[in-house]
Amino acid sequence: MPRKTEVPVEASIAARPSVLRLTQPPMDLEQRVIAVYESLRSPVYQYLLATFGNAAEAEDITQETFLRLFVYWSSGRTIADERLRSWIFRVAHNLAIDRERNPKFVQELDSEAQASAVLRLPNNEPNPEETLLDQERFISVQNGLALLSKQESQCLHLRAEGFRYREIAEILGITKSSVAEFLRRAIRKLMRERNAQGI
Repeated sequence: MPRKTEVPVEASIAARPSVLRLTQPPMDLEQRVIAVYESLRSPVYQYLLATFGNAAEAEDITQETFLRLFVYWSSGRTIADERLRSWIFRVAHNLAIDRERNPKFVQELDSEAQASAVLRLPNNEPNPEETLLDQERFISVQNGLALLSKQESQCLHLRAEGFRYREIAEILGITKSSVAEFLRRAIRKLMRERNAQGI
């Protein structure tokens, strides 16, 4: 009787860019969503918090985003690996815009809350002078960010997350040239504020 040899289960889908390319054993749907959640939850939450300013809503929208991913994949649809991150951010952005239409959603941090947040940041150097300088820099950056339009701020946050101009354009539903212009204006405003503060 011939002996059966075990072959590792690996899936490789033909080189079609619109289909996920699997190079490891297939995961069930829940495991796939959990893996994506664990890798992207923090950046999505940070983007939502920085852009829209409400921690509770940012957490709710982050969870809703990954629920949407589960529903999308469970319906049999696929997302190419290289587009998954921008798809997640686009869904999160759209959900936030929908919730923002409710006036209770937007909550700006006042300067006291900003200073409180700075004080709670871990400090590697227990030097009070450096703490004060860090606070001044943080407040200066916050003041600079407050000068930005909503579009400039959103483009800047997404660029800081590592998205390319094309991906930012897809997430925000604007053109690539608009992304470039918003980023140019944002950087110019931040540089002006920095020079005015003498930092």
